[in-house]
Amino acid sequence: MPIHLERLTYTTIVLMSVLVVYDEWSELTTFMGMTLVIIGPILAIAIAHGFSEALDEIADYRRPLTWSEWRTLLLSQLQVLFAAVPPLVVVGLGFLSPLDADGTINVLIWTAAVTLIALAAVAAYRAGLRGWRLVLAACVGGVIGLLVISLQILLKPH
Repeated sequence: MPIHLERLTYTTIVLMSVLVVYDEWSELTTFMGMTLVIIGPILAIAIAHGFSEALDEIADYRRPLTWSEWRTLLLSQLQVLFAAVPPLVVVGLGFLSPLDADGTINVLIWTAAVTLIALAAVAAYRAGLRGWRLVLAACVGGVIGLLVISLQILLKPH
């Protein structure tokens, strides 16, 4: 099953947005609490995306989905969960390091931006871009990440 960059990118951007606007980081003192703040939105995205994709396929096929089609649809939604890996690694390292919750959230946000750079680089590489064109495409991913961070900080209620 091919990895869908669209799903990973979208989920990373939504998760980044949630992490920026979440105000209760200082109250999260356990690994489990921080993990739930990361996993919750990702599960919601996977369920919502799966539901909307199922509705779309049912409407397109003009019939109920077969078990095989449901299986394919559900397996494709599991890829959304891969977006949880980088932030969960950061949270784990944050608990092993002297970082507090606020420091960990800053690292999480920048990790998401780096993830967008990596996803843009993978897309560019798959498209056959090499050299400076690949670097430029990866930088566009970074700019998008910074734009999302900036908008969330700007629009965050204070």
